[in-house]
Amino acid sequence: MVNTILQTLDRGLAAMRALSEAPSGLKPAELAERLSVHKAIAYRLIATLESHGLARRLSDGRVVLGAGLIPLAATVEKHRLSAAMPHLAELSEATRTTSCIVLADGPNAVVAAVQEGGDGFLRISYRLGVRHPLTRGASGLAILSSRAASADDLPAVVQTRQQGYAITRGELQSGAVGIAAPIIPSDPAVAPTDAAVSIVALHELPEGAVEHTMAAAAAIGRIW
Repeated sequence: MVNTILQTLDRGLAAMRALSEAPSGLKPAELAERLSVHKAIAYRLIATLESHGLARRLSDGRVVLGAGLIPLAATVEKHRLSAAMPHLAELSEATRTTSCIVLADGPNAVVAAVQEGGDGFLRISYRLGVRHPLTRGASGLAILSSRAASADDLPAVVQTRQQGYAITRGELQSGAVGIAAPIIPSDPAVAPTDAAVSIVALHELPEGAVEHTMAAAAAIGRIW
């Protein structure tokens, strides 16, 4: 069988993946080690990514992902979020709550899509763009649980990874209880999405909330 992989492109994509997994950046030598290539190759990869705005060097020599990824990611996210909206609508209808998709942005979780639901004045609403630390709230814990296990994982993240969902009470809003499940692509070759589906209710979750939320996350994972 003929190898159809373009090595240079493959290395460039692997370099971007490595940088995405190191928010504080990597020195060229560290990148070379992660990619198992000579340091000179790592320098050329960095220079190429820099020329397209996909990487940038910090004053101390570390390399981080560049702002050129933002418009590319925005287009991808727009299509993915649009495709997910019918599943959010089903979730809100089934649970009579407001549902949302939350994405990771560095150390924070950001509300990226909202489907309103609930009953009149008892409704709890999400606002697009609201952010909070990944370590607080059900959605943040769900996102962290989808990542590779680490010795530094919070006990709540470990528990979420084991059971497939997170439940928190009053962490982001007094009297609110939230549940979230990570969105994990069904194709193991796809990169982790760093996303979660979440619903929130006052005081108590509706019957079947766990099952409905996990089903919605699984359905979205299959189309992402």
